[in-house]
Amino acid sequence: MNQKGFANIILIVLVVVLAGALGYVTLVKKLAPVEQPSTNNSQNTQTTTPPPSNNPASQNPPATQPPVTPPLSLPTTCVDQQEATPIITSISPQSGSVGTKVEIRGCNFTGFEGDLDAVFVRSDGKEIPVSGGNWYPGYGGGVGRGKIMIVTVQSYCESGSITGSYSGITSPCQTIKANPGVYKVYVTAWGKKSNTATFTVK
Repeated sequence: MNQKGFANIILIVLVVVLAGALGYVTLVKKLAPVEQPSTNNSQNTQTTTPPPSNNPASQNPPATQPPVTPPLSLPTTCVDQQEATPIITSISPQSGSVGTKVEIRGCNFTGFEGDLDAVFVRSDGKEIPVSGGNWYPGYGGGVGRGKIMIVTVQSYCESGSITGSYSGITSPCQTIKANPGVYKVYVTAWGKKSNTATFTVK
């Protein structure tokens, strides 16, 4: 075999080897698994915040209202009895300023001279007795005697002294102002105290 024939054989072997190498590389690439990018759920998990509620009640809770004091319950009827405990069945009006005339209805408002009063009790417990010539329109036995009192809302002892309506004796006393507020009202007759109504001084 000459040198040219030997060189051709070497060349063929090299071509075969190169072709085999290329085929091997191509086969390996096809068989290699394709890696998918991994997703880290813990990193991509986002906390979803619920949208704010548009309910005005949840954003602005209703203000707590102070408890309302119900008016005192009064009996609707009563019967006059000699020297019995006075009973209030109504008071009208139920509010007004100083100087307002208040009509108190009930029974056993007779008493004796100088012993019939309507008393307005201030919130601090100070008492304002209201009496005078207008105790009741039926004084002397007329219509309404013992059943109606008409008194004027006023302060007590504004001058610093008071004269007894029966005795005529003047004596010093403490001034008690009829300040605005809710007053308990009761009537005294024969030294006995009636049930209680309420009146609001404006």
